[in-house]
Amino acid sequence: MRGAAPWTIKQSALEEIRMKRQLKLLAEGLLLFIPVAIHAQTSPTFGQPTISGVQGVGFEQDIRLDPTNASRVYTSVPGSLSSDTSWIWHSRDGGKTFKWVTASAPKTGKVNSCAGGGDTELAVDTGGNLYFNDLTLINFSTARSEDQGATFLCSNTGVPDTAVDRQWYAVDGNPRSGDGSGTGAGHNIYLANDEIGPGAVTCPVSGLVNNVLAMYRSPTPAGGATAGVEFGPAKKVSAPSSCDEGIMGNNEVSPIPSTKDGAPAPVKHVYVIHDDATFSRILIGRCFPVPFTLSEPSGLSCRDLPVATLGTIPTGKTCPTAKTGGNFPTLAIDKSGNLYAVWEQAPQDPDSCKITGDTLLKYSFSTDEGDHWSTPITIPTPGLHNNVFAWAAAGDDGRVDIAWYGTPATANPDDPNCGTNHGGKGGPDATTNGIWSLFMVQTLNGHSTSPKFTPPILAGEHYAHKGTIQTVLGGQCGDRTLGDFLQLRIGSRGEAQISYADSNNADEPFAPHAMYVKQNGGSSVFVSTPQVSGEAILINAASDPSGDGRRESASVTGPNDPNLDILQSSFSQPAPASCHPAGTPCYRVKMTVNNLTLAPPAPDAVAVWLTQWLVPADPGCTSTAASCKNGGKNPFVYFESNGTCWSGENAALLLGGGVTLTYPGTKQIAAPGACSFALGSFGMITIDVPIADVSLDAGVAPLTNRLFSVTASTMTLTVPPESVPPNPGKFRIFTGPIGGVLFDLIDVVRAYDFVPGAGGGGGGGGGCHEADGDGHIAGEHTGQMRFHFDADACEDGGVEGVDASDPGSNMDFHSTQFLSVGFDDVARTMTIVGTGLDNGLPVTFTAVAFDGGQPLLSTFSLTLSDGYTNAGNLLDGIITLF
Repeated sequence: MRGAAPWTIKQSALEEIRMKRQLKLLAEGLLLFIPVAIHAQTSPTFGQPTISGVQGVGFEQDIRLDPTNASRVYTSVPGSLSSDTSWIWHSRDGGKTFKWVTASAPKTGKVNSCAGGGDTELAVDTGGNLYFNDLTLINFSTARSEDQGATFLCSNTGVPDTAVDRQWYAVDGNPRSGDGSGTGAGHNIYLANDEIGPGAVTCPVSGLVNNVLAMYRSPTPAGGATAGVEFGPAKKVSAPSSCDEGIMGNNEVSPIPSTKDGAPAPVKHVYVIHDDATFSRILIGRCFPVPFTLSEPSGLSCRDLPVATLGTIPTGKTCPTAKTGGNFPTLAIDKSGNLYAVWEQAPQDPDSCKITGDTLLKYSFSTDEGDHWSTPITIPTPGLHNNVFAWAAAGDDGRVDIAWYGTPATANPDDPNCGTNHGGKGGPDATTNGIWSLFMVQTLNGHSTSPKFTPPILAGEHYAHKGTIQTVLGGQCGDRTLGDFLQLRIGSRGEAQISYADSNNADEPFAPHAMYVKQNGGSSVFVSTPQVSGEAILINAASDPSGDGRRESASVTGPNDPNLDILQSSFSQPAPASCHPAGTPCYRVKMTVNNLTLAPPAPDAVAVWLTQWLVPADPGCTSTAASCKNGGKNPFVYFESNGTCWSGENAALLLGGGVTLTYPGTKQIAAPGACSFALGSFGMITIDVPIADVSLDAGVAPLTNRLFSVTASTMTLTVPPESVPPNPGKFRIFTGPIGGVLFDLIDVVRAYDFVPGAGGGGGGGGGCHEADGDGHIAGEHTGQMRFHFDADACEDGGVEGVDASDPGSNMDFHSTQFLSVGFDDVARTMTIVGTGLDNGLPVTFTAVAFDGGQPLLSTFSLTLSDGYTNAGNLLDGIITLF
């Protein structure tokens, strides 16, 4: 029980900090400035990219946010049909860490007894119920969880249909509390997908087998118990026996009820965007619910409406003059009911059907529920020649975010697989050695005569893929490792949250990491919270709450295992003379554990404490070495319960016809003093790994000296991970290593970046920084939190420390030791990690400060291992970092 002791900010400390800032600015000629309008549009910024998929893979990861709990995030990906497995992750801390949902089978992750492994889709309703849809060979398996993924009710025959493909969900209210009667308004979940080949119609471009776009509604009159598990009959949205459907994008429910299309009473319409069989038209289906009757057994009424014509097939020619298909068109609806359509488009030769130019992003809007659409415009993406997998999401009136993968590479006609000089279609599929990154743009006047977009914003900190990308537009010829899409959702404060994939590792062709990133600054798409305020990227260290080292599988959440409960992770580069062995340049990796023992973690025989990170290669590298061709490396080190330490890089293990990521050590760290540990409470693991052993191949330079998304975790295994080395018997898939051991993930620490020379963590230099702060932010629950920090004894000789008090949460914290102090001079942030006392009880902590140049733009956050966490803009006071 916390009891907050009185603690006040010293006015003298505030004055000292203000004086230092004024002297610094005066010396640099910066004392005079024009105040920034806090609510003017500012370009979004993004926080720490998080490895959401420590297990599984990241192929076309989708994302849903729980409207009942802003801290709960779900993502999913398909494994493979032959493995009969797909994966669902959840985050309970707002996207800082992810694990498989509790229903997942130990080691393999399958979430229910129904078939699956194909395309996946998620939804969450206003009651917090989680819906999961998994493509099988003949149908969809549909499932619902009423306990946040701990258990699922599922069906192998979710729709009364066969030969179906690519499913999307849209939810209106809480289907579980509905009964299927009437229109079901406020209690519906809608499923949109393709029926494959009905009528065997031959269409231009797509050929003999056409698709028909269908929509289904649940619950049926069978009642709410089957909501999201059993759907009614299909309603054809595109005309049967026509060429009006190619592939469809997402479906969305309008928040504004209307009587459009003859609805007898105002009701929320559901829309689905799609293209046609020639990939030269964009259309939108508009549906609304009606009673389930014999004359309308689907419980839906639908119309298909034109959005845009991209090109036409000239007389005597084969293909249209412009084409989409990179891969799905996408739709967003704002809170006022305005519609926004986004798609990829490239010019096409009508004789050869080859792509003849850049793949651009196109945009159109409708302010009358889809009856009329604006003339399509090109979203400016200066410097990016190919853009794919766009996904749009909207907030308040006219406020829209759009995320996608883009590359400055042009299509290479001599690409050996997809180049137009070698029989390929070109386009994104022929971007040889393309450097693809995650980008986002934002508009706050999305349906004005001339919408204004921000410049493309790098959302993922570094590029995510090297090579080509497979698209329908380019003939489905390129590298398919990223799947067909990424996803973007809007959080509770109008911030963008994006699920994507990063393939820069040894298993690039088939095992990308699932990734997640969240907007932490800039304009929001909600008027009520015009500016996003989120946590900065941590530097060199992070702490983790105690009590979360739990085995969660087979629908059972076990007790906390203090031996596997990480409290703190840090990364540094000491002087070579301080390394083990002395004189060998090393990284020093530390993990603080709640209560470290070497006891076998029942029911498994082996425990591992692992730290991994991402090292993208220099985009300009030309080496034939694997780390250049693959775009980088995913190195790691770990301590094992047998007392040994190992280094290596990721591999993958076969799971049916699919794979899941593994981490088999390949080189033991055996130098005296290089692998050390201290048992007991707040036990410490320290590993000195030679830098040469975890670097890119010889002759391959890294993108930067920064190490990205450093992530510590604990896991349990039946045998040591190094006992099945990569490439046993030299077996490989494509060029990727296969090996390692399946594991249960127990605890994960939020990610951070390591920046050599940024200071802290027992080494790294970085020089002396000014680092002081005093002030208030809003309290965790009520009132205000007071804080004070001084981290610049080298500059002013003062006593270093972090102190904070939040009476509304009974928190009274005082640091006792700094373990790491890291500065990001570009982002103007500081990360302090260490130990302290909260109401006299020992805790670890992470404090992050951002110097915004003005007090009201500066932020402070504090996370304690006993569960206290709080972040916010300064209400008063000052932060000075330089």
